[in-house]
Amino acid sequence: MVNFASFGEVLIDFISKDYVKGLKNATSFDKFLGGSPSNIAVNIAKQGFKSAVISRVGRDPFGDFILEQLNNYNVDVRGISQDERFHTDIVYVLKSKSSPEFYPLRSASLNLDIDDTYFDIVKKANIFHFSSWALSSDKNLKNTLKLLKVAKKNNVLIGFDPNYREILWKTSLEIGDVLKLVMPYVNFIKPSLDDCEHIFKESKNEEEYINVFHELGVKNVLLTLGEKGFIFSDGKTITHFDSYAKEVIDTTGAGDAFWSGLYIGMIIGLDVIKAARLGNAFSAEKLKYVGAICDIKNYKELLREYL
Repeated sequence: MVNFASFGEVLIDFISKDYVKGLKNATSFDKFLGGSPSNIAVNIAKQGFKSAVISRVGRDPFGDFILEQLNNYNVDVRGISQDERFHTDIVYVLKSKSSPEFYPLRSASLNLDIDDTYFDIVKKANIFHFSSWALSSDKNLKNTLKLLKVAKKNNVLIGFDPNYREILWKTSLEIGDVLKLVMPYVNFIKPSLDDCEHIFKESKNEEEYINVFHELGVKNVLLTLGEKGFIFSDGKTITHFDSYAKEVIDTTGAGDAFWSGLYIGMIIGLDVIKAARLGNAFSAEKLKYVGAICDIKNYKELLREYL
């Protein structure tokens, strides 16, 4: 049994060494383990909980690096297949103190696969997490729906990161139609304002975005606002929380850190509000470092410090 299982992209982030104007002007990069599902799994494993990732990488040096890194972090990799037909995904990221520009080179993450082992991982988890990358090809969407049905049937809490970008989308259905398919399974959704603008392609106020997600069937919506904190809504009450961040070096992985704290809060039995505040604390700690994976303080220490 694992506390947390995720389905989606596992990849290499090449993050620019310097703050420059646009990726086209970046000349040197540092290599990091990346991908939202793996970032969250690593964060949770580093806090002493059991996590697993279901994904696909290439049988290449980058795939080898990813598996080695995840093993070093004690993440269960039984659900990661390595396939010579596809190359490991690479994303070039602009080091940024706001929403980072990125450019993806995708292959393996467009061809996520599942077998009986993966169903077993999901149905024995406390929490199942997936991202819009896991919906971004027809094959991925079909497999995600299978895993969601297994999770729902086994009373697993389900979280969805709607990190939709048109550049990633290869699915024959529009994002709005896909959301209608998956939202009835979801317990938690955490969009950013950037996510909302890309999904809906029009500017709405914060409450309007939140209401749309509730109308699609999600009970708990956490809308993150960058430096302005986040808004939590359970469909009855809307509450705004300020950011805990005091220092911002790099925003890469800040949303994944938030997810990590939120999920740990749920695993240890906190109510949703306190779990979300723990997520806020995790995000504030991550912002002090470059790259999505960093040495975040132990969650017990963060509970004492921030909550």
